[in-house]
Amino acid sequence: MISGNTKVYSVIGNPVKHSKSPNMHNAAFQALNINACYVPLEPRNEDLKNICNLIKFGIISGSNVTIPFKESVMEYVDVLTDEASMIGSVNTLYSRDGKLVGNNTDGLGFKKSLFSDLGFAPLEKSAIILGAGGAAKAVTAKLCQAELKTLAIFDIDLKRAEELVKHISNFNYKTKVILIDSSQVDSYSNQSDLIVNCTPIGMKDDDPVLVSKEAITNNHWVYDLVYTPPMTKLLTNAQEVGAKVLNGMDMLAYQGAESLSIWENVDPPYEIMKKELSNA
Repeated sequence: MISGNTKVYSVIGNPVKHSKSPNMHNAAFQALNINACYVPLEPRNEDLKNICNLIKFGIISGSNVTIPFKESVMEYVDVLTDEASMIGSVNTLYSRDGKLVGNNTDGLGFKKSLFSDLGFAPLEKSAIILGAGGAAKAVTAKLCQAELKTLAIFDIDLKRAEELVKHISNFNYKTKVILIDSSQVDSYSNQSDLIVNCTPIGMKDDDPVLVSKEAITNNHWVYDLVYTPPMTKLLTNAQEVGAKVLNGMDMLAYQGAESLSIWENVDPPYEIMKKELSNA
């Protein structure tokens, strides 16, 4: 029950009304007997600093960050964790000693869901990443850390894609990174072992399909970070040709559990969150 002592947590994004994060966090708070609630906040760009200050001064106890604020929120962070610095974006905010801390649990969530749940082993394999935003940064970091052989990156915003390639180059990974354009997406998809959609394309019924069905085979792993709807056109096409497919639901549960663990100093409640998401 909400009371005067109830702590408030949030997810910041735009759009964010579709988010399942409140469902799984509130289920975890209830199961763990934590007096807290979790709400979605959909600010404008000009509101972002004010919300960050609410977190910094403890009025909001902590927050997740999603599209399109994972990079822009870094401007207001006092301390970046090593993980957030390495990834180059923030998905978790909290206050420590009066300073706003930016962390990132997306990479761990992606790694656990792809490597453990879907059984993908990156060594000596190749991948194509669609998108170059905050989520793509977490994805590419974990794939390169695991010594993926070749990584092709596409984003309609060429400048953003170039910035991601430049960021990756700072860490001397063994992975060969290639920047591609829209005309090369199908050919690189066909040559790759793994296809990952890190864009919001696929959330709407009239969204285009970024990779044609003809470019996907039954040897592919296809991972769409979109989870609403649970089966995008990309995943449906991939499943129909026999590829291994996964949406972003498990990654959402894993990264959310890690965030809650940081905020409340408890073991990450993976199973509680995954169960809530599957029930939803």
